[in-house]
Amino acid sequence: MFTVFAGLFGLCIGSFLNVVIWRVPLGKSIVSPPSACPGCGKEIEPIDNIPVLSYLLLKGKCRNCSMTISPKYPITELITGVLFALAAVKTGYSIEFINYAVLISLMITVVRTDLEQYIILDEVSLGGTVAGILLALLPGGTDILTSLITAVAGAVFFLLIRLGASYYLKRNNIRTEAPEGYEDEEDEFQGGMGWGDIKLAACIGAFLGPALTVIAFFASFILGALAGLAMIAFGGKKKTSPIPFGPFMALGTVLALFFGSELWHSYITMIW
Repeated sequence: MFTVFAGLFGLCIGSFLNVVIWRVPLGKSIVSPPSACPGCGKEIEPIDNIPVLSYLLLKGKCRNCSMTISPKYPITELITGVLFALAAVKTGYSIEFINYAVLISLMITVVRTDLEQYIILDEVSLGGTVAGILLALLPGGTDILTSLITAVAGAVFFLLIRLGASYYLKRNNIRTEAPEGYEDEEDEFQGGMGWGDIKLAACIGAFLGPALTVIAFFASFILGALAGLAMIAFGGKKKTSPIPFGPFMALGTVLALFFGSELWHSYITMIW
């Protein structure tokens, strides 16, 4: 019953994340006005705002103007619901589920905003860091000192990567090309690693603690490297084209969250 409830709750949270992802980068309130169709401006009725189900019943179109609704909204809701259900299976009916739910929600937001707008919201990275440290006070969580130290260590590690990459790029006169539509912000893409990634590393460290953070970072680098090579080989990407790293950090974090202990023990066993 708890797993079913968690899954349904996750669908609702996914719907809320859609609002956050759309409105917060624009500086809009997530409370008011109510959700409306961007095409005709008509307020969405409650019956048409049921996660995933309403999208299917409306066949992906606005009831009023028949404007096509992007599938990314129900996909976000569905993924959140599934991950919440899996978290419930992993943690059981325990307070640990709160940590999973909050971190999953933050990572899903990161994936969407970084892929769509090349940004990681401070509300997610810095706010998430504070949340992770505070949640460490809950029974069974990482102690608050460990959480704080890991958060700082994660941010410093990524900062060193940015400084090293920036030095290398400048010394070799290599400039990263700004994505289409972001030409006026070209200087923001010259560090090799974004400031948002650095702040996100602190958030991940605050939630996961030392061992799982190492696994999350390691997995994110492997996934990012493989994806980058694939995009260059098959997707026509240039070596100087920026690739958002936040989604890979988010995916590595989710892998560490669910399978980190198993991966860590397997690695230690293999080494010895």
